[in-house]
Formats: sequence, structure tokens, C-alpha cells
Amino acid sequence: MEEKTFPCTSEGLAASQAFLETLCDSPKPAIVLDEIASNIVRCSGASGFTLALDRAADALTMVFSDDGVAFDPTRDVETPDVGAAIEDRQIGGLGIFMVKKMAKSVAYARRDGKNVLTVVM
Repeated sequence: MEEKTFPCTSEGLAASQAFLETLCDSPKPAIVLDEIASNIVRCSGASGFTLALDRAADALTMVFSDDGVAFDPTRDVETPDVGAAIEDRQIGGLGIFMVKKMAKSVAYARRDGKNVLTVVM
């Protein structure tokens, strides 16, 4: 597993995308990375985030960790009503909804004061 730590800035987001591209150039993992890392940068209050990548023959495992406010996106976010008109939809939840639809599995844990989100694609 290869891992790198990035600052919670737009430069950190760009650097994390470049890091992902060293192992994978598929669009789905790039979308997942953008959704998760953007939320960490904008909402978590973290000082930075770490992305660990493990490429196997049939899967890509992405592990995101940050020292921000405890937040479990697998439980703490309402599933959006994608059938509702755009103007009737609540803000939030669509990104993690898309991640869950694209991934084989998504799991959250709080370990040693850190949010740890594992996405297997």
C-alpha cells in the first residue's frame, strides 16, 4: 500500500489526484477521490488528510484518513431523493451516495482520533 499526506487546500486536492493517477487512470476512482477529499478539505476542520492506495488485480482500495471532527458519512448523511425535482432536494448527501453506488464497499471507523474511510472499487 502506498500512502501520502496532503494539506487541506486546493493544492492538496490537486496533488492527491496526481498521486492517484500514478496507480490508476480510471475516472471512477478520480470521482471518488474528488468527492471524499473535497469534503475533508471543506468541512472537516482537519489539518491535512492521508490517502493510502492499494492496487490489486481486481480491486483498488482507497483509504482516507484525517484528524478532523468525527464524522461517519456512511451513517450521518441522509440518502438523497434522486427522484425529486432539483429545487425540492435537500443540500448534501449526493456525493457519498455516488461513492456508495460506484464502490464495491465503503466502511468508516474512528481510530486514534482520526476519521478513516475505506473505499474498495
